Amino acid sequence: MRFSTPTLTLLSAALSIAVCRGQSYQEPLVGNEVGQTSCHNACSALKSTLGAQVHYEPTDGPPLEFIISYYALQQREVTPACIFTPNKAQDISVALQIFKDHQCHFAVKSGGHGAFAKASNSDGGVTIDLRKLNGIEMRGDVDGKGELTSVGPGNRWMQVYEKLEAFNKTVVGGRQADVGVGGFLLGGGISFVSRRYGWAVDNIRNFEVILANGSIANVNQESSPDLYWALRGGGNNFGIVTKFDLETYPQSLASGGYSFYIFQPSEIAAREARLAIPPIPFSFTLKSMMQKSTGLIHRGACKLGYCTNMDAMIDAFYNIVKEDQKDPNAQIIFGFTYIHQMDSIMGFAQPLYSKAEEYTDVFDELRGLKPVYSTIRVANMTSVYQEIKDWSESGHRQSWATMTIKLDKQLLQDILDIYLQEVQTIKHVRGIVPAINIQPINKDDIQNFQKNGGNCFGIEAGEGPLILVSTAFAFEDAKDDDIVDAMGQKFLKRSWDLAKEKGLHHRYIYQNYADISQDVFGGYGEKNRKKLLSIQKKYDPEGVFTKLQPGYFKLQAKKDKE
Repeated sequence: MRFSTPTLTLLSAALSIAVCRGQSYQEPLVGNEVGQTSCHNACSALKSTLGAQVHYEPTDGPPLEFIISYYALQQREVTPACIFTPNKAQDISVALQIFKDHQCHFAVKSGGHGAFAKASNSDGGVTIDLRKLNGIEMRGDVDGKGELTSVGPGNRWMQVYEKLEAFNKTVVGGRQADVGVGGFLLGGGISFVSRRYGWAVDNIRNFEVILANGSIANVNQESSPDLYWALRGGGNNFGIVTKFDLETYPQSLASGGYSFYIFQPSEIAAREARLAIPPIPFSFTLKSMMQKSTGLIHRGACKLGYCTNMDAMIDAFYNIVKEDQKDPNAQIIFGFTYIHQMDSIMGFAQPLYSKAEEYTDVFDELRGLKPVYSTIRVANMTSVYQEIKDWSESGHRQSWATMTIKLDKQLLQDILDIYLQEVQTIKHVRGIVPAINIQPINKDDIQNFQKNGGNCFGIEAGEGPLILVSTAFAFEDAKDDDIVDAMGQKFLKRSWDLAKEKGLHHRYIYQNYADISQDVFGGYGEKNRKKLLSIQKKYDPEGVFTKLQPGYFKLQAKKDKE
């Protein structure tokens, strides 16, 4: 890591996104359905049938190890009636019949990285924890179509990458080391190598899946092309996947990391004045005095040349992702966040070049911006994935949502203005880190969406570049849930309305970043929604994975407006 050197105090401010905030163990909340007789009867039956694979202690609740394995505090607060940790696919088949017999609801947990309650933890039902289905098998070229690696859904991505990296191989997987394999793959899966190979769903050759009738099927383009298509973006609506066969590619070193940017105070003040944002008055409180002190350090850093401006940062991002930038090795995420220690906005960029070349020409404009702190280096990709995990501390409350727009420089400027206005309403929230992430869906990604019969996203070849704009807000207290969620929703609605007014909106909603209130499958287009519903009815006519697995994003017919 290479540190900028104005002062150690300034570095501390720059690193405030990842500050380890004090936290204490919080007892899980008991859900309304935790006393439901049917699920306690199901847990007793599971325990009798599958023994030690079932943790059923009605008076004690879940073990701490299980609770803290979830990323978001909202998920940790959910209490299942029991926890089922299968050893093999056949165990899940047996359990599924028990769930149906007792009409007990359940949830399936791979890595537990969902950002809202009940995404992968069952309130008063059974949570299936897949952590023991963690096999990783490099299989070579078994069918003449290229190398495969079989991966169990109980893995976190770092486990997969570490196994493959020893052989200079990789798969199209998650960018954060601790994210679970299962949910990531079923929701889409944006990767650092997606411009070369497509998203993760485009690189799954075969699914081993438990269907609603309890049978264990291998689903691929040849065996069941309709279900294979639906599983590639259809989430948890079609079965419980117990193994993924992933296309495998050569990969050695790469260049990547984080850079953080502070902005000229005069630029921030001018932008806020234009937007009629009043300055926060100084008061003789510890918080105000600390902000004043870091503000002085901020200004000193600018005099030493460690500040950039927002316009330049947006220009650099635009030029990296615009249509005529053809290098498929170049990827970038960038964004902004409010830093309460500084009472100011910070920018961040995460470029990745999937070859061992530090700062190629693609990133020249970004290189011209002076970061206050940067970790850009040539390294093993596992070190980049681990760094992202280190900056994404678990155990806080989360509020995520997303939208998709077409690439337009002025629209990005306008969206930043909207963020600056709306973030004022949550500056007081304890421990708030309200990041907005902006990243491309490149034309190369979209072209690869057509692989293996295509996925179900409804993004057509020839579209793009598209831009995902996402809120990823972390904070501490449940009492702030409503105000933080409301700010994120208002920010996205204003941004979406403006994009629509300009003809720059796109219906797609990326499942892995979405809020539970968003219509993910409506974002795939009505034609694809209807096709998914038809396939669901064919393979799950009783609605097992809708009625008994109510968590996460559920397929449903379009509701007519009243």
